Amino acid sequence: MILWGRPTSVNVQKVLWALDEFGLTYDHRVVGGKYGGLDDPVFAALTPVRRVPVLQDGAVAVWESHAVLRHLARRHPDHPLGAPMADTDRAARTDPWLEFGATTLQPPFIGLFWQLVRMRPEERDAGSMTRHKAALAEALDIIERGLGDGRQMLAGDEFGIADIGLGSLMFRLTDIAPDLVEARPHVMAWHQRLRARPAFQRHIETSYAELRAPGT
Repeated sequence: MILWGRPTSVNVQKVLWALDEFGLTYDHRVVGGKYGGLDDPVFAALTPVRRVPVLQDGAVAVWESHAVLRHLARRHPDHPLGAPMADTDRAARTDPWLEFGATTLQPPFIGLFWQLVRMRPEERDAGSMTRHKAALAEALDIIERGLGDGRQMLAGDEFGIADIGLGSLMFRLTDIAPDLVEARPHVMAWHQRLRARPAFQRHIETSYAELRAPGT
């Protein structure tokens, strides 16, 4: 099993976290960003989009981070992380959160992260930052309500791949916009539960200094 992608990519971090939680061994090949390699013929043959992450699992290459999470769950139905996705009703409680993460939570997170981290102060757009923060607030309100019925994790009381997919954003989000998280106690408590996991500490709570624009 080979994982392609730079460890400072939040989407690659999701897969690194999941691989550790599943207890899998893999070869990590660092490509993307300043490391290049996306146009290398070997990598380019794996995915039509030439973005990371890509998980090469035998003869199968899976791209898009949430697709990789689902693939790992299907491949390991006897694992606590895989079992819910082998059951139609339980999978139905996980899949919407993964889709929500990809379509609603992550886009404004990436937008705000670019403004505050990847751009120099003089390049930033105040209107864009306001819009991204407003969209993030709405997304976090939905997570707050989802966790507000006493659930410990997004799809129930057990840690699952939805928590990996969305929780992987929380370290950076609490760094760049702590007020958004601190105002939502259920989200805060969920984040603290994720922080206690060793794989989260290894792969998510890591420096992203190499991504910072000069002067930030």
